[in-house]
Amino acid sequence: MKLNKLAIGCAAALLSGQVMAHAPGTVADETLWISGASAQDKALAALVGNLCVAGTLDTFKDGGVGKAYTSYFCTIDATLVPGMSANKKVLINKRSAGGSGKGVQVVADAVAIEAMNINNGNCTDVDGNRTWDCSIAGGTASGDLVMQVSTAGISDVEPAMFTGLNVPAGDSAVTPAQVAKMDITSMNAVIFGVPVTENLYRALQTAQGFNTTLDDEANMPSLSSAQINGLITGQLSNWDDLVINGTPLTAVPGVTPPAPDVFFSFSNNLVHICRRVPGSGTQAQMNAVFANAPCASGVLNTARAPGNPVTGPLVVENSGSGDVNVCMDNKLAANKWAIGVQSLEKSRASYRFIKVDGIAPTLKNVAENKYKDWVETTIQWRNTANTGPSGDALAMLQTVARDASTPTTIASLNSKFVHGFGTGAYLALNTNGHVPSYPHVDSNPVTTATHAPLGTPNTCNLPVVNIKSEL
Repeated sequence: MKLNKLAIGCAAALLSGQVMAHAPGTVADETLWISGASAQDKALAALVGNLCVAGTLDTFKDGGVGKAYTSYFCTIDATLVPGMSANKKVLINKRSAGGSGKGVQVVADAVAIEAMNINNGNCTDVDGNRTWDCSIAGGTASGDLVMQVSTAGISDVEPAMFTGLNVPAGDSAVTPAQVAKMDITSMNAVIFGVPVTENLYRALQTAQGFNTTLDDEANMPSLSSAQINGLITGQLSNWDDLVINGTPLTAVPGVTPPAPDVFFSFSNNLVHICRRVPGSGTQAQMNAVFANAPCASGVLNTARAPGNPVTGPLVVENSGSGDVNVCMDNKLAANKWAIGVQSLEKSRASYRFIKVDGIAPTLKNVAENKYKDWVETTIQWRNTANTGPSGDALAMLQTVARDASTPTTIASLNSKFVHGFGTGAYLALNTNGHVPSYPHVDSNPVTTATHAPLGTPNTCNLPVVNIKSEL
């Protein structure tokens, strides 16, 4: 009897160990430091969750929100990771601050950057749900943040795009030598959109004759690519410059204009822009898709902060996509009209996505090559010749890259990104061997075009239809 009780007790202990919490202070078997694109954060969270043994996941977010840093700590199920030796306690740290630019050069050159430390007495499980609120207020001085070399980086656009106006502050342009240091893998296609504050959205609906109580595709207002280019480059700096049948948008009957911007004795309806910092892949794709920069010489750069307080536009540069959300919140609260940039995995009460050239940013419209604002995101790590990851760490990164590209996984992720006009925000790549459906169905989201006709993603390429496509 004693032996049986002992055996039962040992078995219970082992079982509880498999589903135990991974609180601060727990020693990890493997630690991955990933930096870069914030547009992939929800996808990464879902993918990590799928790889964890049930009941073992603890999530850590800076400020309880995770705008800049999020960590995931769980026991990884080795049966789901080809090449992994055994179940292991794995801590995956994701830095989103600085966006894609912090997933490229610093990865290639093994440069240490700030990352969140969850073991500094700075994390609290406030409501017992194992989602921890971690303070980073003390920074590196207190140990809330630590300097770490990233194991891998994620970028919304390929590493070679980080030149010219896409170079992060304090960094230099990425070089071919740096690109050659890394293994670069395409993950998926991500759809981006042009969000405008809810009050501007209603104004555009009114001016274009749509129902202002509905947010479906049929009642979705539109701006042209040329108008968007004019706004983000500062050529259209005042909302009075948008004219509907000869009448400035601000004066269209039924439109409530924004609160005016007052500078000394000047009063104007200035354009407000909630953009991202240089180094952001989200900003880089907008620069390329709408301003053709840095893809060609002699083109306009997008407007930079702070802008011009007299003539406009007024510009806020945001480190992460969460900061863009806050920026749009603030603009709406101040009754300003603002334009921003986000991927379709984002949503907020303060803004709505608009159509571009009359086309909504839906999975179907991308798959049928009608909507233009999408890119192929990449994950990269140093290759073997440059002290890159190996063993279980490499197996996990390869699994993340693989699972991010399957239609089934992506369809599951997309179910969380439902907008009034349709579903976002990812598609699998046909260049990874996935086959589209004809006609398109959201349950099998696969591209029928590519920015990589020669094998390497190049956002400066116009999408090329490379397999049969619906008209």
